[in-house]
Parts: sequence; C-alpha cells; structure tokens
Amino acid sequence: MNFLKEFREKHLQSNLSLAILSVIIAVFVWLIISLTQYPDSQKTIEHIPFSCNISGSVAESNGLSVISSDVEDVTVELLGSKLQVGNLNNENLEAYIDADSVTSAGTRTLTIKIRSSSNINYEIKSIKPASATVLFDKMDTREFEVAPKVPNVSVVEGKAVDQNDITCDPSVVRITGPSSQLDKISKCYAVSNKEFSLDRTTIVSADELQLYSEDNALIDQSAFTKFSESHFDITVPVVTQKEVELFVSIIDAPENFNTDIIKFSLSADSVILACNNSQTEIPDKLDIGKVSLNELKQGFSKTFLLSSRLEGTDYENISNIEAVTVTFNDADFSQKSLILDKSRINTSNEPDADKYRYEIQSQRMEITLLGPEDVLSEVTPEDIVVDIDLLNANINSDSFSWNAKCSCKYDSVWVVTNSKVSVKRTKIT
Repeated sequence: MNFLKEFREKHLQSNLSLAILSVIIAVFVWLIISLTQYPDSQKTIEHIPFSCNISGSVAESNGLSVISSDVEDVTVELLGSKLQVGNLNNENLEAYIDADSVTSAGTRTLTIKIRSSSNINYEIKSIKPASATVLFDKMDTREFEVAPKVPNVSVVEGKAVDQNDITCDPSVVRITGPSSQLDKISKCYAVSNKEFSLDRTTIVSADELQLYSEDNALIDQSAFTKFSESHFDITVPVVTQKEVELFVSIIDAPENFNTDIIKFSLSADSVILACNNSQTEIPDKLDIGKVSLNELKQGFSKTFLLSSRLEGTDYENISNIEAVTVTFNDADFSQKSLILDKSRINTSNEPDADKYRYEIQSQRMEITLLGPEDVLSEVTPEDIVVDIDLLNANINSDSFSWNAKCSCKYDSVWVVTNSKVSVKRTKIT
C-alpha cells in the first residue's frame, strides 16, 4: 500500500511541474514570434490635455493671448513598437497648437499637434478633434467710472432719497481683459440688491459690479482677468421732504385794499421740498414771488423761477419743477378810465420841508382802474387819491418827476396806471 501511495505522489508532482514549464515556454515562444513577426502595435489614448500655451510664438511677440478655445482634451491613435507605445498615456502626452501663423487679434482655426515628454518613438494615425477654434486678442487694462445703483432701497414716510446725490466709493475701477471685450463696456455700476427702508443717511456695501454695453445689455465678465477693486461702499443720503403749497404775494396795495379778491391760476399748485438739516422745519406754504398791485392788468401772466426763491435756504426742490407760471383770473373784473385834475394830487414826506415848498405842475392825470363791474360803475374822480411820496427822495433839481401812488375809496378797485407827476421845488425866503 505504501508503495502505491509514493508512486502516485511522485508522478503527480512531476506532471504539474512539467505543465507549468510548458506554459512558460509557450508564452516565451509567442512573445518572440509576436515581436519578430508583428513588431508594431496601434493604441488609442483618450483625454489628452489640450494646452493653450503660446510662449515664444509669433502670436505672443505681437502681444496676443489666447482668450478661449473650443477644445479641452483630445483622443489620439498611435502606431509604434509594442514595447514603447505601451508606455504612452495621457500623462506623458500633450496636445497643442502652433501659433506662429497668428499675427493679429481674431478667431483662428488651428491644427492640433501632439508631443510627448518621453523619448518614445511613435506615429500619429489620427487626432480627434483635428483642429481647435481659438480666439486671440490683446490684453489691456482700462479705467471706468463706477455709478451706484440701489434698486431695492425705500424710505420711511416724510423722507426722500436724492438720486443725484448717491455716491460710490471708490468711484473708479481698473479692469484687465481682452481689448475687444473692454471696448464693449459703456457703463459700470456698483449694485446693492439688499432691501432697506431708511430714515437717515446710510452707507451700504455693493453686492456686485455690473457692466453694460451701449445698448444696455449686461456683459459677461468671465473674459476679464483682473479688477482693481472688489469692494464698493454706496452712500445713500436721506433727507426730510414735504409737499408745500405755492402762492404769490400782492405788494404795493393801499391799506384798505382787500387782496382776497385777487385769484391766480398756477401751472403747479405745489412742489416737494427736501431738507438735509433736521433742525430746519419745512413750511406748509411757499411764497414764490411778489406781484405789485398796479401790475395786475387784464391778461396778466408771469413766470417765477423756483431756484431763485430757494437760493440761500436749506430747502431743495425735488419735484423736477423749475418754474411756475402765474396767471391772473380776470374774468370777474372790468376796466375803466378816469381823468383827475391836480386838486386830487398831494405830496407827502417832503424833504427839507422847512426850506422848500413843493408844487404839483401837472394839470391833470389820466388813470385806468380795474375792479368788479358793479363796483367800478360807481367810482368817480372824487373817490381817487393820488399821493406823491417823497420819502428818501434824492432830488437834484428844482423841477423833477416822481411816481404817483393811487388809492381808491373802494377796497375792491385798484389803479393799474404807473404814472409820474411833474413837481416843482421852490426855496422858501
């Protein structure tokens, strides 16, 4: 029994060794035949990185840079020695372009080439894609003014924001990028999209910088490589505001005259005034100008500039109304003429009255009256008084003319004539 067991173990071990040796010899023979009879092999390598490096090229010497390319990686089919090609992969191969034919900015279609970081010899059978569309341009840096934009800011009741006084700090930004892209920039905004309801002047930080073209199209900023500023502070000035009623004043009216009968139509009945000084109270009404009573004739109209009225005050007009036209409502008034003799003309406040005597030289005076028709019909010359007020008069001659001030007994009738009366001065001896 022991003999049979030893016999089986000995021959089984011998056969296994023989089998292993046979396999080794077969592989070796196959390898020799393969390398001698079929020395070349074809290999496909994918995801070879595409390089846009143009250092040392004619394009670079002309100040050009690669802005974009439509290729990121390529696939190549190689033919070469099996022992060598087998060592090539996407880590020791690189796809590139030859930029020596590029001399100016623009889009070019260039052939893709392959190079290896090893000394392995190979033949390129195909490259996919075979070419790349590449944009070349000159890189430049330009400075642009930055305007503030706060679209979501509101104010509490009684307050306002003067859009013209909103400021941005810094107010300029330098942008580096392709010249063709920089040419498109027309407007530059520092934008805060935050929502605020303000009751006082506030500084907010901008969330983003927006670039717009001439036709107000938003510009993609991915082509720009550098911005000199990344943080912008926007100052939003908040002022107190109030809607103020407008009116005009009547001047040079007799003491007994009832100015309430005079009515005007205004091209704007009110404006909105703003004030930065919290200690200054904005009035309910604003007198935009003075109208002398004797100016008020039929068809009277006059325009007043609000800027001149607000000059020297703390108020600012934010209503975009620069001028107001005032028109006299004369539909209920009529006109009448009278002739007065010199007995109705008096002098007053004569200077140096102890040295001089003043005498009216004009024999008569024609005047024009305006008033309600029913009242005007009752007016006679005896109801009119003409006063030559010489207060503060600078008299350089013994004969001179002076303005006449007329008044009427009726408080709704006034004289629209602006006349002068001849006066003679005689020295008292």
